[in-house]
Amino acid sequence: MAVIDLKDKKILYELDRNSRQTNKQIAKKVGLSEQVTGNRIRRLQDLGIIEYFFVKTNPSVLGYMHIKIYLRLHNITKEKEGELLNDLNIQKNIYWLSSLRGKYDLVASIYVKNIADFSKKYEEIFGKWRDYILERNVIVLERAFTYTKAYLIPKQKSEEIVYSIGEEQEIQLDKTDNAMLKILNKDGRKPLIDISKDLKVSADTVKYRLNNLKKRGIITGFGVKIDYKKLDNHYHIIFLKLQNMNLQKYKKLESVARINKNVIIFIKTIGDHDIELEVETTNNDELDELMKTLRDYFVSEIKDYEILEVTREHRMTYYPF
Repeated sequence: MAVIDLKDKKILYELDRNSRQTNKQIAKKVGLSEQVTGNRIRRLQDLGIIEYFFVKTNPSVLGYMHIKIYLRLHNITKEKEGELLNDLNIQKNIYWLSSLRGKYDLVASIYVKNIADFSKKYEEIFGKWRDYILERNVIVLERAFTYTKAYLIPKQKSEEIVYSIGEEQEIQLDKTDNAMLKILNKDGRKPLIDISKDLKVSADTVKYRLNNLKKRGIITGFGVKIDYKKLDNHYHIIFLKLQNMNLQKYKKLESVARINKNVIIFIKTIGDHDIELEVETTNNDELDELMKTLRDYFVSEIKDYEILEVTREHRMTYYPF
């Protein structure tokens, strides 16, 4: 576990809220000088706590469905599993790839245009590994929200960021917008002037296009990839199977998730279960307390639940094209 203090955690929280904030803006919020803030960010990068900065996009606006594939593997050696992970890690359209502990061994999130496209992509990506796949659970995301990592700071309230919501659209991006998103996907804090040099356009053009992508709902924010294990934290996925639900109860469930400091993603799904919560905790008591809260608030609505632990994230990119 890397040793960091509350000031570091406040910096991480601000970068999680909006990683394109300047060091000066972050410094003012955390009570440090601009230089010290910059030094601390570099130290967090050197420690591997900060892995990279990225752009957040809404796949629905770009015409994509988001599907999660949970896989249970069998008859596979450690070496062969490494080959599988390496293969999946270079595939286009895969947004998230993680190893799990529990009923499933692996989860891959994929962007597709429609069900026919999913069937084709699944066969292209996983077909050659079918002998090692014992069970597959396919989940379609109906709507999803991400929340800021409030657990980093005592008494901090989560802020909601729309991730995937609404019907699939067909907003077309030109080459410049597409190239800019690819740059921001690898370095969300890259200065406008450097982006303009890469794209061979003016900095004003980059600024205009960036703002336009925000207005059109394509860019929903900018974040930071934090290695939760370096902070000695834990990452879990909770499946909820529900009954006797209505719109009012779903709204209540969303509210409970939003105000809980440990919930970082809320997903309404179509598939084997109805809700997914992705949760980061600093200890087991926080996970137990969340489950107790859910059971107390929805005693007659939760038919069943399942908890998986994320043991390692292999890939996370909002723009996997």
